[in-house]
Amino acid sequence: MLLDFESDSELDQLRWRCHALYSLSGDHATHGARSLKLELFPADYPGMEFSPAIKDWSHYKELHLDVFNPGKDSLRLTMRIDDKKNYPDYADLFNKSFMINTGANHIAIPLDSMATSGSNRNIDRANIHRVFIFTAHPKGKTTLFIDAIKLL
Repeated sequence: MLLDFESDSELDQLRWRCHALYSLSGDHATHGARSLKLELFPADYPGMEFSPAIKDWSHYKELHLDVFNPGKDSLRLTMRIDDKKNYPDYADLFNKSFMINTGANHIAIPLDSMATSGSNRNIDRANIHRVFIFTAHPKGKTTLFIDAIKLL
């Protein structure tokens, strides 16, 4: 389990970003009693960022997370994963978008499919530095509930 949002200390693992508010919620938890309530405001790429405590993902097969969308419209959620310490250019990072429908959504990413956006280089799964989960250019406030970010 990378993050299951059961304690305030997990909020400390998130890097604060402008145009995003984080709080623990008892709503829409899929593991334990709490989830992360993520409130996103109009900006270029509002979302959440964390450096996983487990940096070596080479012994795992998939990355999973649960997302609940309480809104009436679907939205595009993007996940970015960096395998370099310095923030790499877009062409040298993993970037994949998912349609998040109203209600409960489950995302599963096969780790052996993770390749960079430009050069199609396989991500170094033994060297994961950060994960971003964000939306692009939301028109208004967007609320999502995220839970059970885990490696299987």
